[in-house]
Amino acid sequence: MEETSQLPNPRKLTDTEEQEARRVFSSTIDYPSISVIEGVAWPDTIAHIGSKLSGSGPPLHNAITLGNRVYFPVKLRTDLPITDPIFLNDMSWLVHELTHTWQYQHHGPVYLIQALWAQIRLGAEAYGYGWDQGLRQAALDGKSLLDFNREQQGDIARHYYFRERQGLDTSAWEPFVLQFKTA
Repeated sequence: MEETSQLPNPRKLTDTEEQEARRVFSSTIDYPSISVIEGVAWPDTIAHIGSKLSGSGPPLHNAITLGNRVYFPVKLRTDLPITDPIFLNDMSWLVHELTHTWQYQHHGPVYLIQALWAQIRLGAEAYGYGWDQGLRQAALDGKSLLDFNREQQGDIARHYYFRERQGLDTSAWEPFVLQFKTA
Protein backbone atom coordinates (compact mmCIF):
# COMPACT_ATOMS: atom_id res chain seq x y z
CA MET A 1 0.00 0.00 0.00
CA GLU A 2 1.42 3.36 -1.01
CA GLU A 3 1.64 5.98 1.70
CA THR A 4 0.71 9.52 0.78
CA SER A 5 2.08 12.52 2.56
CA GLN A 6 -0.24 15.43 3.05
CA LEU A 7 0.80 18.90 4.14
CA PRO A 8 -1.02 20.11 7.24
CA ASN A 9 -3.67 22.72 6.65
CA PRO A 10 -2.67 26.33 7.22
CA ARG A 11 -4.46 28.13 10.01
CA LYS A 12 -4.83 31.75 10.97
CA LEU A 13 -3.45 33.14 14.20
CA THR A 14 -5.74 32.45 17.13
CA ASP A 15 -7.25 35.40 18.97
CA THR A 16 -4.83 34.75 21.85
CA GLU A 17 -1.80 34.60 19.53
CA GLU A 18 -2.75 37.87 17.88
CA GLN A 19 -3.44 39.54 21.20
CA GLU A 20 -0.07 38.41 22.55
CA ALA A 21 1.79 39.43 19.36
CA ARG A 22 0.30 42.91 19.66
CA ARG A 23 2.32 43.29 22.89
CA VAL A 24 5.39 43.49 20.64
CA PHE A 25 4.16 44.66 17.24
CA SER A 26 1.01 46.62 18.14
CA SER A 27 -0.95 47.17 14.90
CA THR A 28 2.08 47.23 12.56
CA ILE A 29 1.45 43.71 11.26
CA ASP A 30 -1.40 42.69 8.96
CA TYR A 31 -2.43 39.82 11.23
CA PRO A 32 -5.25 38.40 9.05
CA SER A 33 -2.78 37.76 6.22
CA ILE A 34 -0.65 35.41 8.35
CA SER A 35 -0.91 31.64 8.03
CA VAL A 36 0.62 29.17 10.48
CA ILE A 37 1.48 25.69 9.23
CA GLU A 38 2.39 23.19 11.93
CA GLY A 39 3.76 19.67 11.77
CA VAL A 40 6.01 20.02 8.71
CA ALA A 41 9.44 18.38 8.87
CA TRP A 42 11.33 20.39 6.27
CA PRO A 43 12.27 23.35 8.54
CA ASP A 44 14.18 20.92 10.77
CA THR A 45 15.82 19.32 7.72
CA ILE A 46 17.00 22.70 6.50
CA ALA A 47 18.38 23.50 9.97
CA HIS A 48 20.35 20.24 10.01
CA ILE A 49 21.83 20.97 6.57
CA GLY A 50 22.68 24.51 7.67
CA SER A 51 24.35 23.29 10.86
CA LYS A 52 26.57 20.97 8.83
CA LEU A 53 27.53 23.82 6.49
CA SER A 54 28.27 26.23 9.34
CA GLY A 55 29.88 23.64 11.61
CA SER A 56 27.49 24.35 14.46
CA GLY A 57 25.11 22.01 16.23
CA PRO A 58 21.54 21.93 14.96
CA PRO A 59 18.72 23.36 17.07
CA LEU A 60 16.20 20.99 18.61
CA HIS A 61 13.59 22.39 16.24
CA ASN A 62 13.58 25.08 13.59
CA ALA A 63 10.79 27.20 12.17
CA ILE A 64 10.88 29.09 8.89
CA THR A 65 8.89 32.12 7.82
CA LEU A 66 8.31 32.73 4.14
CA GLY A 67 6.51 36.03 3.82
CA ASN A 68 3.18 35.70 5.60
CA ARG A 69 3.46 31.91 6.04
CA VAL A 70 5.09 30.55 9.19
CA TYR A 71 6.15 26.88 9.17
CA PHE A 72 6.72 24.95 12.41
CA PRO A 73 7.88 21.32 12.70
CA VAL A 74 5.65 20.80 15.76
CA LYS A 75 2.23 21.93 16.94
CA LEU A 76 2.50 25.08 19.00
CA ARG A 77 0.95 24.84 22.46
CA THR A 78 -0.46 28.33 22.49
CA ASP A 79 -3.82 26.84 23.44
CA LEU A 80 -2.58 26.39 27.02
CA PRO A 81 -3.18 28.96 29.76
CA ILE A 82 -0.99 32.05 29.33
CA THR A 83 0.66 31.28 32.66
CA ASP A 84 1.88 27.85 31.48
CA PRO A 85 5.65 27.78 30.76
CA ILE A 86 5.04 25.77 27.58
CA PHE A 87 2.69 28.52 26.32
CA LEU A 88 5.34 31.14 27.10
CA ASN A 89 8.08 29.25 25.25
CA ASP A 90 5.94 28.51 22.19
CA MET A 91 4.48 32.01 22.05
CA SER A 92 7.98 33.49 22.31
CA TRP A 93 9.04 31.28 19.40
CA LEU A 94 6.03 32.49 17.40
CA VAL A 95 6.94 36.10 18.21
CA HIS A 96 10.43 35.51 16.78
CA GLU A 97 8.90 34.14 13.57
CA LEU A 98 6.34 36.94 13.40
CA THR A 99 9.29 39.32 13.40
CA HIS A 100 10.16 37.87 9.99
CA THR A 101 6.59 38.49 8.86
CA TRP A 102 6.92 42.06 10.13
CA GLN A 103 10.20 42.35 8.18
CA TYR A 104 8.51 41.00 5.04
CA GLN A 105 5.53 43.33 5.36
CA HIS A 106 7.74 46.40 5.94
CA HIS A 107 10.85 45.67 3.86
CA GLY A 108 9.80 43.05 1.31
CA PRO A 109 11.28 39.63 0.55
CA VAL A 110 14.88 40.84 0.93
CA TYR A 111 14.53 40.01 4.67
CA LEU A 112 14.77 36.30 3.82
CA ILE A 113 18.07 36.63 1.96
CA GLN A 114 19.45 38.78 4.78
CA ALA A 115 18.35 36.29 7.46
CA LEU A 116 19.81 33.34 5.57
CA TRP A 117 23.04 35.21 4.92
CA ALA A 118 23.41 35.99 8.65
CA GLN A 119 22.84 32.31 9.50
CA ILE A 120 25.31 31.06 6.88
CA ARG A 121 27.95 33.62 7.81
CA LEU A 122 27.57 33.50 11.60
CA GLY A 123 25.88 30.19 12.46
CA ALA A 124 24.34 30.28 15.94
CA GLU A 125 26.05 33.65 16.56
CA ALA A 126 23.62 35.22 14.08
CA TYR A 127 21.12 35.49 16.94
CA GLY A 128 23.41 37.14 19.50
CA TYR A 129 22.82 40.81 20.19
CA GLY A 130 24.33 41.14 23.66
CA TRP A 131 21.14 40.97 25.74
CA ASP A 132 20.43 43.96 27.98
CA GLN A 133 24.04 45.17 28.10
CA GLY A 134 24.38 44.98 24.31
CA LEU A 135 21.08 46.79 23.80
CA ARG A 136 21.97 49.52 26.29
CA GLN A 137 25.28 50.09 24.49
CA ALA A 138 23.57 50.07 21.10
CA ALA A 139 21.11 52.71 22.33
CA LEU A 140 23.99 54.84 23.68
CA ASP A 141 25.70 54.49 20.28
CA GLY A 142 22.53 55.78 18.58
CA LYS A 143 21.76 52.48 16.87
CA SER A 144 18.29 51.53 15.73
CA LEU A 145 16.53 48.21 15.33
CA LEU A 146 17.67 48.07 11.71
CA ASP A 147 21.32 48.07 12.81
CA PHE A 148 20.77 44.51 14.02
CA ASN A 149 20.60 41.62 11.55
CA ARG A 150 17.24 39.97 10.84
CA GLU A 151 17.78 37.10 13.30
CA GLN A 152 18.93 39.44 16.05
CA GLN A 153 15.76 41.46 15.50
CA GLY A 154 13.73 38.27 15.92
CA ASP A 155 15.42 37.42 19.19
CA ILE A 156 15.11 40.98 20.49
CA ALA A 157 11.34 40.64 19.96
CA ARG A 158 11.30 37.11 21.43
CA HIS A 159 13.23 38.03 24.56
CA TYR A 160 11.30 41.24 25.10
CA TYR A 161 8.02 39.31 24.95
CA PHE A 162 9.31 36.56 27.25
CA ARG A 163 10.64 39.03 29.82
CA GLU A 164 7.62 41.33 29.64
CA ARG A 165 5.26 38.39 30.19
CA GLN A 166 7.26 37.34 33.26
CA GLY A 167 7.30 40.85 34.74
CA LEU A 168 11.06 41.21 34.31
CA ASP A 169 12.91 44.42 33.44
CA THR A 170 12.51 45.20 29.74
CA SER A 171 13.92 48.72 29.74
CA ALA A 172 16.91 47.81 27.52
CA TRP A 173 14.59 46.24 24.93
CA GLU A 174 11.92 48.96 24.92
CA PRO A 175 13.59 51.50 22.57
CA PHE A 176 13.98 48.79 19.95
CA VAL A 177 10.55 47.21 20.42
CA LEU A 178 9.05 50.68 20.13
CA GLN A 179 10.41 50.68 16.57
CA PHE A 180 8.40 47.51 15.84
CA LYS A 181 5.30 49.13 17.28
CA THR A 182 5.58 52.42 15.40
CA ALA A 183 6.91 51.34 12.00
